[in-house]
Amino acid sequence: MKKVQNLRVLSQIFSPPMFQRIVREDNFALFDKQTAKYFNTVSCKTNLEVIQSLYKSLLKKYRCEYIYKNSLVLELIKEHSLKTTLILNELKIGASKADLVMLNGAVRVFEIKTELDDFSKLSKQLNDYQKFADYVSIVTDQKNAEKLKAEYEDTNIGIIVLDAKNKLQTIKEAGSNTSLFDFDTLFKILRKQEYLDLVDYNFGFIPDVPNTQIFRVCYELLISKDIVDFQKQVLSKLKERKLLNPDLLKSSNTPKELKHICNSLDFNEQEYYKLYNFLASNSVCTNPI
Repeated sequence: MKKVQNLRVLSQIFSPPMFQRIVREDNFALFDKQTAKYFNTVSCKTNLEVIQSLYKSLLKKYRCEYIYKNSLVLELIKEHSLKTTLILNELKIGASKADLVMLNGAVRVFEIKTELDDFSKLSKQLNDYQKFADYVSIVTDQKNAEKLKAEYEDTNIGIIVLDAKNKLQTIKEAGSNTSLFDFDTLFKILRKQEYLDLVDYNFGFIPDVPNTQIFRVCYELLISKDIVDFQKQVLSKLKERKLLNPDLLKSSNTPKELKHICNSLDFNEQEYYKLYNFLASNSVCTNPI
């Protein structure tokens, strides 16, 4: 039990805020403190070895949300070119936040429900995502997958399993949600400059109104567009939020254990090399659990 509790604390190391501190603030204190206190790193010489060893322990004993997210990102960047595909983390859609959203020729939302999660909000989350995404899938463990497959058998929701060998398997394909698209949900995903660009693209002008009225005027103009065409325009606009360094994200120099974090934080070139220096540095922690 103590080891599981320790892994729960250590799982927080695999988070964008932790690596924001490490790479952008040169602050290693929390990483050093948590790994020294809670993890046996006697055999680990570098920070990279600590991270690899800890990740392996999480895979075996504590499959938290990060394990699912990172497994999915690894699969997506292996299958798709990052020149034409964008993976967004925690995108707000309606009243929900989607765990991962993949944008290429279509919008695909992946909602992660691990064996450690509460499922009480799942139905509402899926309803929100179907108003925006072409395809929506739940990514879960084997035990919950069978129950969810039965529950969503007659819906467009897909089911993906992270199996006991930590491989992803699709056991129910997602169907198209075109008929469920909702203008309000689509419009509110856009940033101000993005919906201004779409007004200009569709109508050939930017509304000359006070700043306080821009949102309403753009909303009223764009709501006249065909909803399926508008969703494609929103997709196209979101894809312009391009990764700074897709090649470095895919590079073997970027550890597979940190792909999701690096995608989420969208490091610039200098930041990637700061990360590599941190990973190559000697580990300071040698205390056993």
